[in-house]
Amino acid sequence: MKRWINTPVFLLVILFVWTAAAQAAQAKKPFRIVLVPERNIFEQQRKYQNLCEYTCNMLSLDISFEVLKGYKEVLLAMKEGRAEGAFMGSFVAAYGIHNYGFIPIVRPVWPSGESHYSSYIFKRSDLPVTRDIASWKGRSFVFVGRHTTAGYFFPLSLLRSNGVRDTDEFLSRIHYAGSHDAAVWMVANAMVDIGAAKNTVFNEFIKRKLELGEKIELLYDSGRYPDSTLVIRGDLRQELREAIRTVFLGMSSSQDGREVLKKFGALKFVITSPDEYGSVKQVIKESGHDISHMGLLDN
Repeated sequence: MKRWINTPVFLLVILFVWTAAAQAAQAKKPFRIVLVPERNIFEQQRKYQNLCEYTCNMLSLDISFEVLKGYKEVLLAMKEGRAEGAFMGSFVAAYGIHNYGFIPIVRPVWPSGESHYSSYIFKRSDLPVTRDIASWKGRSFVFVGRHTTAGYFFPLSLLRSNGVRDTDEFLSRIHYAGSHDAAVWMVANAMVDIGAAKNTVFNEFIKRKLELGEKIELLYDSGRYPDSTLVIRGDLRQELREAIRTVFLGMSSSQDGREVLKKFGALKFVITSPDEYGSVKQVIKESGHDISHMGLLDN
């Protein structure tokens, strides 16, 4: 009789434990954040690891950060719903906001106090190349890629504003480095005459490799664009959007959060709005492109 009474109780306990475990597993929903290859992929993955762990602990989400192959892959992952969010440079963010309804959430403020970046154009220091664009004729040039404000659209707009319509004819060779630090490295190692990259990555590179920094001379420092911004898909719930924003904005208010920010290399995060991308759209237009008809995801 005693065994008959305890059996259903035992089954109920097992059912309760199983249900609780299933609910706990479901509580942490996957939330994939993808990154554009701004710098060396291993260094970038390391840079975001602590940020990933902190946000996972603060939110009921199983957050993962992943560096993808290129800018197009990041856009495609977001558009197709294979990623919920992405840290995007100003051009990719502006393009996604304009064409796909992505929503910018927050961006970091660096130790300099800046949350924007500019475009650096630089040359090998041993070359007789100056700020006069005419002195660039017949020289080789390295862009980062066709999907970056600092590493493509600004230098292209500068060339166009100085009468250069055909860059293939004006320059001897054109290279695409794939990342900002690779563009700096190519110029520093005399593989290319002139290059472009975002100032923050350039300055990090020079700080780490002082001997190579002496081989580069800065020509232009121009533009002011929102730095890498956390952007999420527009179809995500507003309460989820606000919860994510709150966690990032509150990091600088706790000791643990400040430790994570220090390892990430930032002071805090600030709110980012779609209105802040006007300067990006302007330089795209000046470079001869139309942000509405660029067909970035076309084969």
